[in-house]
Amino acid sequence: LYAAQEKWAAAQQAFFEAYSLDNENPDYALNLAVSLDRMGQSRPARDYYEKAVELADKRPASFTTSDVLTRLQALRQLQSS
Repeated sequence: LYAAQEKWAAAQQAFFEAYSLDNENPDYALNLAVSLDRMGQSRPARDYYEKAVELADKRPASFTTSDVLTRLQALRQLQSS
């Protein structure tokens, strides 16, 4: 709901709470990454994107790993420039 309304701070808090309850859920890690990314917190977002990809190797996810890897590459390029 918060993400749909672009209330990223509230979304980040809700996603962090969900991730805290199940830190093996790749979708929760991705949602947290996206909310941090949208708030301009690229370094922690990168960490959670990486975690989401790692978790998706162990458990089904609702996202395509290649899409997340593409975003990770873009963040790396931004941070290195």
